[in-house]
Amino acid sequence: SDPMSLIPKRFTHTQSTTSSSWTISHTLDGFPSVTVVDSAGTVVVGEVSYNSTSSVTVSFESAFSGKAYLT
Repeated sequence: SDPMSLIPKRFTHTQSTTSSSWTISHTLDGFPSVTVVDSAGTVVVGEVSYNSTSSVTVSFESAFSGKAYLT
């Protein structure tokens, strides 16, 4: 079998403008787990809503910029 199929798929979203709601379009074809970090690298917990198998929205109590890592 193909050993590359064992490597988890990943997607990184960069949120460069501050916002309290991030809508992320991705290419993972499913419902990935989401980890968010702010611009200082601190993990931030938000409410994750799956819009479809290629889009997710993460909502937070306050606006900030950073990155979302989807796997």
